Parts: sequence; C-alpha cells; structure tokens
Amino acid sequence: MLVAVAAVMACWIAVAAYSSYRGDQRLRLELAQLQTQTVALGGQVRAQQQEVGYSSSPAWQAELARAQGLGLAGEQTYAIESAAAVAGPGAAEQGVAQVGSVIETMARATVAIG
Repeated sequence: MLVAVAAVMACWIAVAAYSSYRGDQRLRLELAQLQTQTVALGGQVRAQQQEVGYSSSPAWQAELARAQGLGLAGEQTYAIESAAAVAGPGAAEQGVAQVGSVIETMARATVAIG
C-alpha cells in the first residue's frame, strides 16, 4: 500500500512539474511578445514627442495656416485665374447641360404617355 501511495505521489509531482514547466514557457513567450511591443510603442512615443515639438514651432504653425488657406499678417498673396475659368463654362459643360435637358424632356414625355 505504501508503494501505491508513493507511485501516486510521484505521478502527481511529475504532472505538477510538467504543468509548471509549460506555464513557464508560455510566460516566457508572452514576455518576449510584450518586450517587442514595448520597443515598438517606444518608437511611436518618440515620434509623437518629436511631432509635438515641431507643432509648437512658428514655422509649423505658419505652414498649417497656409494649408488652411490663411496667410500671415502682412504677407502679400496673389490669385491667378486661368483663361478658361474667366471665360465661363466650356463647350463640354454646355453640351452636358443640353444632353441633360433633352433626357429630362424625353423622360417627362414618356411618363405622360404611360
């Protein structure tokens, strides 16, 4: 009987040791993944800190204002119009408008017949 109890205890200890070993392997793998993520996030944090540093500079703020169509105080701006824009709608736009009106007339006539 003592031998049977010793065998059960030995099996229980072996199973516990193997479970502990597998748990350690899983935790090591998770630790490696988290360390990789930490390195990647560190790079993102540094890039965002650098962007925040740039955004506080007057040159960056001036570029942002220009991108939004604003100018700096005292800055001269010029608007250049093309000859096509000054002349009004071209032949293509006029043709599209005429085709649209013809289609609309045909549709109304079809509805009136039906």
